[in-house]
Amino acid sequence: MGTGWRRRLNAWWERSWFEPEHLEKALLERGLKAASEFAGGLLLDVGCGQRRHAHLFLPRVRRYVGLDYPPVSGGVWAAAGGEQADIWADGQRLPIASNAVDTVLCTQVLEHVPEPAQMMREITRVLRPGGYALITVPQEWGLHQEPFDYYRYTRYGLAYLAEQAGLEVVLLQPRGGFWAMMAQRWSAYLYDVTCRPLRRRGRRAAFALCAALVLPWVAVTQLAGLALDRLQPLERNTLGYVMVARKPA
Repeated sequence: MGTGWRRRLNAWWERSWFEPEHLEKALLERGLKAASEFAGGLLLDVGCGQRRHAHLFLPRVRRYVGLDYPPVSGGVWAAAGGEQADIWADGQRLPIASNAVDTVLCTQVLEHVPEPAQMMREITRVLRPGGYALITVPQEWGLHQEPFDYYRYTRYGLAYLAEQAGLEVVLLQPRGGFWAMMAQRWSAYLYDVTCRPLRRRGRRAAFALCAALVLPWVAVTQLAGLALDRLQPLERNTLGYVMVARKPA
């Protein structure tokens, strides 16, 4: 198979339910879409990576500025096309003037920050009065981007960080409930213990055979979890949260 076909196949796979973390991505996208109505003006994306969610905000903001931290982001995105940062800096010490930003977006980043309270204070500092911080965090997830993986958050811990920094919580929603969480963790486990080692070793034929057997189960597991979640939304066990917090005028 040529390189072009492989890229197209991988791109299709990344957007499909056969991708083992698609449910997490879909729920994150849904939560950010709901939060995007609070975005406007100059948006600073702290921990932007590849700006996977920029399309939700670009129609609403005047300017989109991406910021990332090289020690954390470099190894993660290097093999996936590189980062799309405008500014390289530490989110705990933002090189941005106070009261300069209308919206701060921070998606799945706080768990990678050694001092999250300090970063929340920095987010508050750079926001103009009346501006909004749109923040997502995990509650249930395995280790990732090691060794830069420090915390998981409950809704109470996240709200506490925001309020201690001087923000007012406007919206705080779980991303799925028990069934979605269980389905996502199980589908990722299925892939991680079967197909992923073969892909990493470059054993293409063995990976293709494994994928043909395992990925249908990955898709069924995630779709079933989403369906059960809608029938019985047990939100105390969730993949994570989406929070919108406002800096008082």
